[in-house]
Amino acid sequence: MSHVVKCRLCKEQFDRDKLPKENWILVGQRSYYHSSCYNEWVKAKQTVTSNVTDEEFWRESLVDYLYRDIKMTINFTKLDSQWKNFTKPEKKMTPKGIYFAVRYYYDVLKGSPEKAQGGIGIVLSVYNDSAQYWVDLENKKAGTLDAIVEQIRQREARPVQYIQRTKQNKPKTKYSLDNIEGE
Repeated sequence: MSHVVKCRLCKEQFDRDKLPKENWILVGQRSYYHSSCYNEWVKAKQTVTSNVTDEEFWRESLVDYLYRDIKMTINFTKLDSQWKNFTKPEKKMTPKGIYFAVRYYYDVLKGSPEKAQGGIGIVLSVYNDSAQYWVDLENKKAGTLDAIVEQIRQREARPVQYIQRTKQNKPKTKYSLDNIEGE
């Protein structure tokens, strides 16, 4: 049985059952990557400075943050739709600003991941407050944002751990009406 998936970076489809496990990586629930694409992306993230405005970098960093740190179940259809809507020029929101707005909501305001329903819709209401918070924090202690970006790079520099989940076949309990005695 084939299982065709799409690489989140190069957007190329591949059959994960026919391709050896070394050639693809599963990050999260349904985030598939070619190993080479993922490794190139990690190397690119390591050379990033705090002035980065690369949309894909910040989107992938956001997904990584939500999945690893917040332990949130992500609805990728909703997230992609909201991301595209928020990054439209008329909204005047930057990918970096969206990332830091989400960080502000969960780290500072202690928002609930369950209320998010797998998306980032809260960005609309916290974006301006978030920007003011980060500006004030940067004014109080210069280099705070650079330190956060450096943490993102260090996290990506760590080796990827693969966990092989095994499915245990439990015997099914069979019931028979013959075993039930009537009155």
